[in-house]
Amino acid sequence: MTDVDTRWSARLRLALADRSVGHRTADVVLDEVAQHCAATGETPEEAFGPAEEYAAVVVQERIPPEDRAGSTGTHAEHVGAALMAIGCVLLLAGPVLWIVEGAMLPVTLAGLVGVVLVVLAATGGNVTFTLSGSRVRAAVGWGVATAVLVVLAAVAFTTLPATDLGRIPALTLSVLGIPLFYWGLKHGSDSAADTAKAARAGTGTDAGTGTGTEGWLRELTRQLKEEHGIRAARAAELTAEAAEHLRATGARPEEEFGPVGPYAVRLADEDATPHERWWLRDGVRSSALTLAVTVGLTWSAFSAGLPVWQLAVGCAAIAVEVAILVSSLVSHWRSASSRA
Repeated sequence: MTDVDTRWSARLRLALADRSVGHRTADVVLDEVAQHCAATGETPEEAFGPAEEYAAVVVQERIPPEDRAGSTGTHAEHVGAALMAIGCVLLLAGPVLWIVEGAMLPVTLAGLVGVVLVVLAATGGNVTFTLSGSRVRAAVGWGVATAVLVVLAAVAFTTLPATDLGRIPALTLSVLGIPLFYWGLKHGSDSAADTAKAARAGTGTDAGTGTGTEGWLRELTRQLKEEHGIRAARAAELTAEAAEHLRATGARPEEEFGPVGPYAVRLADEDATPHERWWLRDGVRSSALTLAVTVGLTWSAFSAGLPVWQLAVGCAAIAVEVAILVSSLVSHWRSASSRA
């Protein structure tokens, strides 16, 4: 197996894990891919297409709709994942600052308030990003809150007093990261989150959407748009077809179609429109993250007055990351166009 094939397999495994496919199923799928490629001489990309798209096919073919209903995660799970990510950043920030700045860090009112607001904004941004692929309405709310926090952080850094309040150990950040990580883990996996997911999958009319046919249809439209990425016009069309069928038969939606969650999954599987948000694709996501980190490091080097050659290396790295990001976007749009 070549390096390209190995990377494809790794992307497939990650994409399957991202879709909550267990490791045993993933192992079976990868074994089947390897056997097919050995028998035909094709590469995995040639035989099965992009890894992320094949992962979606595997989920549709091997995971029952009942098991996939509500699989985009509850609100608590998204917040918990964001808290865990910020906790990991703080855990790593302590040793890094110790190496760069020394064992003790100066504390000012501007810095203290600003850093707290930045952590809150980072948490909000993380939640916004993850929700943007499934719950657009909630993502907009989190995005607005994140923007407000960013503005407040900028105001805090620039207007609050910079008087030295003392010094704290750099590893304090790591100590703070531990409970934040644990809180996120507990927040995203407690019984309330499990109860919420069960309610979303539903065994009847979903909670919070009203009762009867109208509530069921409203929830169907919402799930098609926000959890499966189907365009609003197409979601309205599918809902109208279901409503027309119910009027013709006089049946209740639960009796005719079953719980709304699994039915929405089946409709999404049958729809030809690609459902994955382009900014959540693994290649685009990783390239954008690396680009952001590279820009930040280069700007820090510029602000610190480091040698020109280091700035040149940073600028070259930015150019490479931009090229990779553009390549990922072009590849996605070409793939989407070929399916259209």
